[in-house]
Amino acid sequence: MFTLAHATLLIAGTFLAWWLWQVLGQRDHALALVRRHCERNALQLLDDSVALSGVRLSRLHRGRYGLVRRYAFEFTVTGEHRYSGYIDLHGTRQLHIELAPHPFPHGKDDEPVTETARESAKIHKIY
Repeated sequence: MFTLAHATLLIAGTFLAWWLWQVLGQRDHALALVRRHCERNALQLLDDSVALSGVRLSRLHRGRYGLVRRYAFEFTVTGEHRYSGYIDLHGTRQLHIELAPHPFPHGKDDEPVTETARESAKIHKIY
């Protein structure tokens, strides 16, 4: 016999499955954004993955509040050293991406560029 308890469990299970599907979709979207950012900056994304490192309630654009997910990743410039970075997302919207200070890839004529990412980064915050 189908009772109210069964209906509640069915609804809760359906909601949980939907929520997991959304979370995995957002992780895939974060990975695509990080890949694109690394390609534009001549960096190599290591392990081809991002990992959820936190979820927080934050004030966003126009004073509204929302859940912001932070995904961590690692990258390299030359293949010798690992550097960390993170990307903040609200839903599928990129709010912020930051890379640890690292040497830039070689410039023209294979002369090393000495500035770091933090010195030349232009960080645009939407919130």
